[in-house]
Amino acid sequence: MSEPALRCPGCGAPATADDASCDYCGSALATVTCASCFAPMFAGSRFCARCGAEATRELLAEETPLKCPRCREAMQALRLGGTTARECSACGGLWLDPESLQKLSDAREERAGVVSVLAARVPTAAAPPDVVRYVPCPRCERLMNRKNFAQSSGVVLDVCAKHGVWLDRGELERVLGFVSSGGLTRARAREHERLAEEQRRLVGLQKSPLNQGMGSELGAFAQHDFTWSRTTPSPHESLGHLLLDALNIVKSV
Repeated sequence: MSEPALRCPGCGAPATADDASCDYCGSALATVTCASCFAPMFAGSRFCARCGAEATRELLAEETPLKCPRCREAMQALRLGGTTARECSACGGLWLDPESLQKLSDAREERAGVVSVLAARVPTAAAPPDVVRYVPCPRCERLMNRKNFAQSSGVVLDVCAKHGVWLDRGELERVLGFVSSGGLTRARAREHERLAEEQRRLVGLQKSPLNQGMGSELGAFAQHDFTWSRTTPSPHESLGHLLLDALNIVKSV
């Protein structure tokens, strides 16, 4: 069975995946992969010619656009499927509020489509030098903390606990890949086990004859730790809550 013909997203003329530009309107053509069936499609096309999957990228108007924390250019607000984000066209970075990142990570069927749409965009500026530096939150302008996502992913994100998360180009793909592979749940399971082991250690210390004089203080501390561990989500609870926990912006109560 032959593959459906590709068409230029600008004028609709037929083209092949090897064409660098459209023979009819001259538009540049960049081939990307459909997130649903992995067939070739042109960047900018709304639908895949083979399976019909839609890749939506709706631009949103803002009266006062936020500034990119990396290169200080105005960011474009956009809706990617059901996810709202802000993208810097210069460096390709992405600003997400915690709830949007949580929603995207929960929506397994949406992840590949969003990644495909973002990958089709080519930044206008050269990649920044690989230098570690703290960048300001686009909303409050305070320097953000750098967090190794889930403490074990190797993806270091810039996080403002109050307003959102900054992801340099390519980091969203790495985060979602880590989540999809079960890395976030495994990381939280390790933390849960660490807390349980600490609880056992404190109880053992409290019962030790050498520490009878400190029994009340240790008992109170152990009880506080036990209460904290019970209010912390288990590895089988909401992925969204685990996601926020991985960014260290969930407060225990």
